Amino acid sequence: MLIETQKNRNHFAPDTPALPFRAELLPPRKPSACSHMGEADCQQAAVETVFDASETGLVVRWIRTASSGTPAVHPLYGPERGDKWWYIADTTPGSWLQLGLKQPCTAEQLRAAVVENNLPALLRKIEPAVGDMFVVEAGTVHALGPGLTIVEIARGNDDAIPLTATDAAQLAQISQQTTLVPSPIASLPGDHLPFRIACEMLGPEQRVMLMDPLAAVAVVEGSGTFGNRPYEAGQCWQFNGPLTTRAIEPTVLIIAERCEPNPDRANMWRIRS
Repeated sequence: MLIETQKNRNHFAPDTPALPFRAELLPPRKPSACSHMGEADCQQAAVETVFDASETGLVVRWIRTASSGTPAVHPLYGPERGDKWWYIADTTPGSWLQLGLKQPCTAEQLRAAVVENNLPALLRKIEPAVGDMFVVEAGTVHALGPGLTIVEIARGNDDAIPLTATDAAQLAQISQQTTLVPSPIASLPGDHLPFRIACEMLGPEQRVMLMDPLAAVAVVEGSGTFGNRPYEAGQCWQFNGPLTTRAIEPTVLIIAERCEPNPDRANMWRIRS
């Protein structure tokens, strides 16, 4: 991923080839109850607006929470493994989220906490601020509290397992698919995850060139143009770069691209001039 400040160019070589460019405004799915917060409370806990950036294999969600959601976990193993990333777009006083365990526990302790409805006591509670970012890796127990607006980037499906009292087979699956040791809080995905993220903040009349083969762009706030097409807050776009971007109002963009996990590959890079 390359983000480069646009230069003024007055002269072009006669044989300069035309660069590929395509920016597609994605339509949202119909807003619905948040699918990954548990059947028991999803109708009241949160509402999400979903954008399918199908060519990238990524999904962008705006999640707005009204009350506390049920702790859940994305499978750690198998084709349903789920990794995602959160950007905190807005908060209200007293809002919070839970992300990962406070201290190591055994599978038996985890199952007991689920059965006794005492799982929140094991989890790390965070009071986020606007602009905070969190990687939610597969196997990490997580829950959203009330009063949050979150932009979420995830792979295609959202097969989270709600951690509620269930039968023995389901409890065994929960303990097998959950990370039982705390992990450091990360703000951006590492090279071992299947997508990369950049958060770009532009001032009024600032121009940048976004250069990427294929990416999803979420407009958190602001207005401006992608090429000759206007954008505004709350939208999601899918584009093939290079993409000339001009901010009219102060703008926050989240740029996400799918990648093959590779520990030797740089997470992302940026050049400014």
